[in-house]
Amino acid sequence: MKKAAIINSIKQATDIKDLVSAFIVPVEGLSSNYEVSFSIDDIKKLKSLDKEIFVSINKNIHNSELEFLESVLLEIEALNITGIIFYDIGVLNIKKRLSLKTPLVWAQEHLTTNYVTINYWQDKGCEYAYLSSEITKEEMDEIREKTSSKLFVLVFGHIPMFTSRRHLIDNYKNYFSLDSSKGRNTLHKEDKKYPIIDKKEGTSVFSDYILNATDLDFSSFDYTVYNSYLIDDNDFLSVLKGKNVFPYEHGFLYQETIYKVKRND
Repeated sequence: MKKAAIINSIKQATDIKDLVSAFIVPVEGLSSNYEVSFSIDDIKKLKSLDKEIFVSINKNIHNSELEFLESVLLEIEALNITGIIFYDIGVLNIKKRLSLKTPLVWAQEHLTTNYVTINYWQDKGCEYAYLSSEITKEEMDEIREKTSSKLFVLVFGHIPMFTSRRHLIDNYKNYFSLDSSKGRNTLHKEDKKYPIIDKKEGTSVFSDYILNATDLDFSSFDYTVYNSYLIDDNDFLSVLKGKNVFPYEHGFLYQETIYKVKRND
């Protein structure tokens, strides 16, 4: 098992490089559900830290963005990194058309929930899969037993819950002539506070709690992921060192998520 950290700066990556095996690096203009993204030049600098690098290209790609995506994939290919975490199947199609060699991580968030589909995408050329945070530990263990795909599982950090290409926060503020400066926002609902990011790529809403499953056994999985978003850098460093500075919170790992349409008779 290897630790992979979703980083928020090159400085942070330098500070934690001895505590992790891999960095997850959102690509500028092609990622969502991240507060910070990185340019190709930034990724080149991270290469000097001699760690595995997985870049994240996890947004829906529109036709107008395909040319840009292809150019970025060609630049990434030249960097000889460990892999590309992707959402849009266009990434896979471009890789095949251009005969690119960089391995792929299938990461369609709410869909990466079973070994049958993971094995399907493995047959299509995806060597890795990033498991959904909405399935139970038992389901994850079953997936582990029934696929040879290399698996990522989030064990620490806020969980992305919802993404929209629309600027839900900025549009609201503009409509009511409120301060529309970019930054962190919070949705208050039923005594809970949900962090929100509204960036050029759209709006993302995160869990009100910090998932902390670092006490559970994920030794059979290939990568455990630690998300630094909204976590103080010193606290994040402590977590990576194995210090329990946050209460354990298992999210859906022991709670089945069954949703039904409510009838109004």
